[in-house]
Amino acid sequence: MKDELLAVLSNVAMTQLALESLRAKDTARALELLELDLDASVVALSILAKEADSTERERVTDTLRQIRAYRRVHPRRVEADLGSLASGLLVRAAHHGGERARKILEEIEQDVT
Repeated sequence: MKDELLAVLSNVAMTQLALESLRAKDTARALELLELDLDASVVALSILAKEADSTERERVTDTLRQIRAYRRVHPRRVEADLGSLASGLLVRAAHHGGERARKILEEIEQDVT
């Protein structure tokens, strides 16, 4: 329950910051927050797929393929400097998560199916 609560709290905070950024017309920051959230979701899906049955794994694989197609059209890049949000902690975590997400999407056929 604790991990689930932390995940929801994190998601809520990211969504709120993205919405505040959009309302302030800071689309670069909003895009970066949404891309970070997508990276985290890719990593989480990859972990959850290992415990899923074949039908659920196929749904995960299809979703990851869609994300991979999106990333091919819109390659991941740093949209905005978020260092001021958490003294650089968010930036370091984002870099690590982004690298893991990239590897997962590159290796989707081997790792998930």
